[in-house]
Order: sequence, then structure tokens, then C-alpha cells
Amino acid sequence: MWPTVRNLGVFQALWFLLVLEGDAFFVFALGWLLLHTVSFCRSGEWRLLAVFTLLGICMDSLLTALHVYQFSHSAWPIPLWLVGLWLIFPTTLLHGLRWCWSGQLWILIASGLGAALTYTGGARLGDLSFPFGELPTIFILTACWTLYFGLVRLMALQKS
Repeated sequence: MWPTVRNLGVFQALWFLLVLEGDAFFVFALGWLLLHTVSFCRSGEWRLLAVFTLLGICMDSLLTALHVYQFSHSAWPIPLWLVGLWLIFPTTLLHGLRWCWSGQLWILIASGLGAALTYTGGARLGDLSFPFGELPTIFILTACWTLYFGLVRLMALQKS
């Protein structure tokens, strides 16, 4: 249980630092990714981390390009703090959130909604706005995140 608490606790602490303080804490995200990869990754997991990170950065870049959300400071394709979140989030997928991939399909949809709601929380705390409004954005993000989690599930189950 301690590894799960550590994994999710570090992620959550870094999430708050990155959302509240921005780019200045990118180096901490990079440091956690390196420590996680060296100390906690299972054999070959780093490949999945790279794929999950790239998928996430591409998803957020596309959603930004489509103006689903905007950042008050211009950054292309997404701000460095959001790249930092994508460096650390995949470290939870095969550790603290592993239980999501062995369950039923409704868990993926609920996870997609939960992930979408983190954007609304982040928008209230930081550098993010929703040009289409909050509710349409939540629907779009829930669909995107459910697809993302579905891909993660497929890859994670194929690996094990």
C-alpha cells in the first residue's frame, strides 16, 4: 500500500505545484520522472511511459489548437507546466491507478469524467479558460480521456 500512496501523493503534490506556480516547477516534474524511471519502473515500463506521455501531449496540443481550452500566457503547443504534468501523470498509470485497467468498462468512463473535472479544478486555480463554456468542455474532455484511458488499458494489458 505504501508504494501506491507514495506514487499518488507525489503526483498530487506536483500537480498542485505545476498548476499553481507554473513553468518554474517543471524541473521537479522532470526529476520525479527520472527518479520513478530509475527506482520504481518495472522491466520495459519506460517505453509505455514514453508512449503515454506523447499521447497526452498530443491530445492536449490538439485540444488547444481546436480552442477547446486556452491559456492566458501564450505557449506553443502547450505550456511547459502542462508538459510537466504529462511527464508525471503516466507514472501513476501502472502504479497508483493500476486498478483502473483490470476492472469493468464503466470505470474507464468514470475515469474519463474524473480526469476532465481536474481541468475545471485547474482552471479555477491557474492559467486555463474554456472558450466553449465549462459543460461542453467537460463532455469533450470526458470523451478524449475515456479514449486515452482505453488505449492505456489496451497497452497495459498487452504488456502484462
